[in-house]
Amino acid sequence: MENRLSLGEQKQSLVYGPVSSRRFGTTIGISLIPLKVCSFDCVFCELSVHTNVSTLERHTYVSVNEVLEELRNFPTQGVDYIALSGAGEPTLAANMSEVIDALHQEYSVPVLVLSNGSTVFMKDVQEELRKADAVKLTFSSLSEESFKRLNQPAEGVTASKVARGIEEFTSSYEGTLYFEVVVVKGINDDLSKVRKTVEFLAQFKPYHIDINRPVRPGTARYLELPDKELYMPLEREFPAVRVF
Repeated sequence: MENRLSLGEQKQSLVYGPVSSRRFGTTIGISLIPLKVCSFDCVFCELSVHTNVSTLERHTYVSVNEVLEELRNFPTQGVDYIALSGAGEPTLAANMSEVIDALHQEYSVPVLVLSNGSTVFMKDVQEELRKADAVKLTFSSLSEESFKRLNQPAEGVTASKVARGIEEFTSSYEGTLYFEVVVVKGINDDLSKVRKTVEFLAQFKPYHIDINRPVRPGTARYLELPDKELYMPLEREFPAVRVF
């Protein structure tokens, strides 16, 4: 389906960077989705007070040619990944598969998809994500209550569905797999519960499991940061874990 109006109204750039990060090195980002069209309305999100459109519906907002045309203005030498990320959930782009194919044809730089994990239970999304050289999925709680409080998901998204989707997707994914666990004080910061989530994710043998605290100024400024030191034992228990 085509839905070009929303992106035009946002007047946002499709491509940005390069961006340097401790987790993924140097990346050039591509935003396939308008600002805050997302499947989550996370309490820690730094982009906007509320998600503009909370949905699981997939649409095409920008064409492959538009992406490639803008990307040509960005040098890729020394870049570790071309990342599909940006202002909304990238897997909601109905043409994500075509974009990944085109990037592979035009560039030798690996393609990374930075997803909040909400759509991984959808069979078409699983199939398309398998084309990416690397995938980051966020999964922050096995508890339905904490999952809902933290992510404020679109209708139809539950922790159990996402967990099952992760199991299905990873069963045949051959690329580099990253997981992210976002911890927020008073919601999902209990060490024993975080350990259970990490144990669940570790069975899929990811390259890294990143325990992240939302240190950047978010929209819900009442949030408090949990103590980083609380989770350092998990780095010793699980080789894949990194605490930020």
